[in-house]
Amino acid sequence: MENLFITQTDFSSLMRKLNEKSPLYAPRRKGDFLFYERVRSDSLDDIALGEIRPIQSLKSFLIPPQETVSQYFASPSFSNKEEKIILGAKSCDLESLKILDSVYSDGDFKDPFYIEARKNIILISSDCTVPAKTCFCVLLNVSPYPKEGFDLNLSPIKGGFIVEIWSDKGKSIVEGSKELFREPEEGQIEERDKNRANLVNRVKEINRDFDFEESFREIIKDSLDSPAWEEVAEPCVDCAGCNHICPTCRCFLLFDKKGKKGFERIRLWDGCLYTGFARVAAGANPRSKLSQRFANRLLCKFDFFPENMGLDACTGCGRCISVCIGKIDMREAVKKVRTKSLSDS
Repeated sequence: MENLFITQTDFSSLMRKLNEKSPLYAPRRKGDFLFYERVRSDSLDDIALGEIRPIQSLKSFLIPPQETVSQYFASPSFSNKEEKIILGAKSCDLESLKILDSVYSDGDFKDPFYIEARKNIILISSDCTVPAKTCFCVLLNVSPYPKEGFDLNLSPIKGGFIVEIWSDKGKSIVEGSKELFREPEEGQIEERDKNRANLVNRVKEINRDFDFEESFREIIKDSLDSPAWEEVAEPCVDCAGCNHICPTCRCFLLFDKKGKKGFERIRLWDGCLYTGFARVAAGANPRSKLSQRFANRLLCKFDFFPENMGLDACTGCGRCISVCIGKIDMREAVKKVRTKSLSDS
């Protein structure tokens, strides 16, 4: 993987140049969170390239919360045909794309809408610099800095960024603006590596109470009937905010509605915590209790998905903790299931 250096000034010039060709989205701080916003060439100063992941995930660019997937007697039209440049994506979100890809593009089912959107994004990721108390990527063997899955990655150091090239798209960007890049000077790679090592240690320190001998997979597997789920789910208000904010939750429902020119089919994000999610004919519901639905969500992430896809369907981004109205911490939930399991054994 090739490493280059770009100054902060030259990086701004590069972003302005890219923004002339494609819409550019980057994180901006609003209150307690970072949000992706469309960035104009004259408003690059207040974007947040370090810090942590935005509260939005990359999923929202690839699978909109609501989209028309077909119109009766008409060919499907793609809403994500325009190329987009997404700046500042973090390692946990790049990891989440592996889960989404395995469902929407790499398996037997090929979702043309997802594939079209995936093809038309350029990912310029960046290292995290300030972990939040909700971050737990290291518990799932995900680093707080990207290792793969990006086009270009930015690692902030004094005076600018170390730039890593991972894809042909990234190489093309660099070759189109060679004058803005140069070889790293002595000590710059070492500075980046030191920053990364310090960051990993900080995230590990945040999560020292949850660094169990067993993996989350081992703890959650076969825990469906654990009485711990009743206690864990008690503060839950059934809002499904964790489902919708999660970068790897991918369930949706389809419904038809009448439009101005006939009927159309809509795809809408769904959530397994909703009461009616598992309801079947005649009103029967195998997961009528909230504790059952809560358990099912974690079992899906750490049992069903690993068993079938070989991947944890969680990247430790901590968004579910950040948005939970009931103040439920997934790490604490896993800890309680583990404690109950150990006490019963």
